Amino acid sequence: MIQVLQAGTIASFAIEGRDNVGRVFFLLSVTEQAYHAFFNSPNGYRAQYCLGDGYGSEQNKRLMRSLSQVCLAYSEKWPQQTFPYRRVVASLNGVGAKVWITESDIPNVDEVHINYEPWVQKARCASTGTTADRAARASAGVGVLAPVGTLLEIKGGWVSQDCNEWLDPKKVHRSEEIRDYGFT
Repeated sequence: MIQVLQAGTIASFAIEGRDNVGRVFFLLSVTEQAYHAFFNSPNGYRAQYCLGDGYGSEQNKRLMRSLSQVCLAYSEKWPQQTFPYRRVVASLNGVGAKVWITESDIPNVDEVHINYEPWVQKARCASTGTTADRAARASAGVGVLAPVGTLLEIKGGWVSQDCNEWLDPKKVHRSEEIRDYGFT
């Protein structure tokens, strides 16, 4: 799968910022087949997390290492004044760096496309139980969907001007959420 994604092309490069940190944001243009293999296949990105959140995280690091070269080459052609090259490198190497789909690709349907029983059970129960139970399973309904598109997001970790990474507290359980619900 990594080689298929490496064949994609960078469609855009931007810097996202909040408070005193920023991160790189690339859009990678791929074929629908590559997108589907990445996100929906039994060997794809989310499936790696089903094998264990630690395993999924390691595969994400491996994927980021391989795609970083494409991103760095692109960023050298389009340098950002407020985000020097060393900061681009730090962001791409960050613990919080990841590849994900563009969420506008998610179909607005109440269906099951991925019949992975742990996710399906949680999706069926997403609207039952206490408010806390429903909130915990909110991603389950999306996790069983198989969106298809042609753009993937490559997001670096949030880094300060001195290249120290800041971890978003809302994303510290990302690995477990993908493992448990198929989505985050």
